Amino acid sequence: MPEYSLGMTARQVTLLEDTDIGDEGLTVTRLHLACEMACHNILVSAYGADDASVGIRNDIWFWGDAASGDLLHAEAMIAGIDGKRIIFNVFARAGTTEVARGVHERLIVSQARFMKSLPGPPD
Repeated sequence: MPEYSLGMTARQVTLLEDTDIGDEGLTVTRLHLACEMACHNILVSAYGADDASVGIRNDIWFWGDAASGDLLHAEAMIAGIDGKRIIFNVFARAGTTEVARGVHERLIVSQARFMKSLPGPPD
């Protein structure tokens, strides 16, 4: 298993496009993906040949907004390690304004075993 330690950080910066903005503003999908990618960016730096991770919990409090053309900054920090389960504190801002914060969890898995466990295409 890769070596990780508490306090490791990474970020994901995304230039928001019209498709990231819905009727009620910044989409939850775009916000959650940015936070997940910030977490992934910490983990991938230590992956072995068969390592991957899957998100198992996304508990993000989202109160702000953003506009097309804004930079969305998502930052993650490892807050806990429980075997193969990694717990992150995440927060996001649009420009300089914080728009979300919460907790995301990922599980380190064998990529080969995970892909083998997926159902095949429908007949």
